[in-house]
Amino acid sequence: MLAWRNLFTRHLGAARGRRLLDLASGTGEIARLCRNLGFNFTGLDWAEPMLERARAKLPDVTFIQADAECTMLPAASFDVIVTRHLVWTLVDPGAAFAEWHRLLAPNGVLLVVDGDFVHRNWFARLLAPKSATSQRASRHQEILNRVYFSKGARADAVTALLSTAGFREISVDYNLHGVHRAQARALGWRKSLLRRSEHRYVITARKH
Repeated sequence: MLAWRNLFTRHLGAARGRRLLDLASGTGEIARLCRNLGFNFTGLDWAEPMLERARAKLPDVTFIQADAECTMLPAASFDVIVTRHLVWTLVDPGAAFAEWHRLLAPNGVLLVVDGDFVHRNWFARLLAPKSATSQRASRHQEILNRVYFSKGARADAVTALLSTAGFREISVDYNLHGVHRAQARALGWRKSLLRRSEHRYVITARKH
């Protein structure tokens, strides 16, 4: 988690008690990190079972069940919005980005950690075990049948939609080396190299 802490600090700076919304919060791992960094944290997820696990781990943190594409939360409610591996699953990213822009206070920051998990280069196809590839392909295909980025969420396509939604000062960072190194200890060399071969990125954008 130290690698994620360094990545968040590099892009968001000091927390200073800012109001942070974590979209697709899952079981609360990012919640723990952001709370420890000093953010005033709120987590949001569509899946109540995930939220139950998050609340059990972090009973003092606010978790909300809602749709990340249409949260129904008040405008200008947050200073920071973060999301990890959500954008590529969105049905209507244009509407979602407009919603996230609405939720941010002036000068608020959006942090997106995501990637193209659809296409594999020859090196990735060589590394991926056939059984794992089949399982992943099946899961992906189920998602891809209903999402906007069915051909992969490339960084340039995401930044273009963010600009259309009103975001400015948009930047893309492909340096996830620290995260990859940390994950390598748990994943092993094959999965670690597979992760490094994928088109992964961090995008930051600001609401003026």
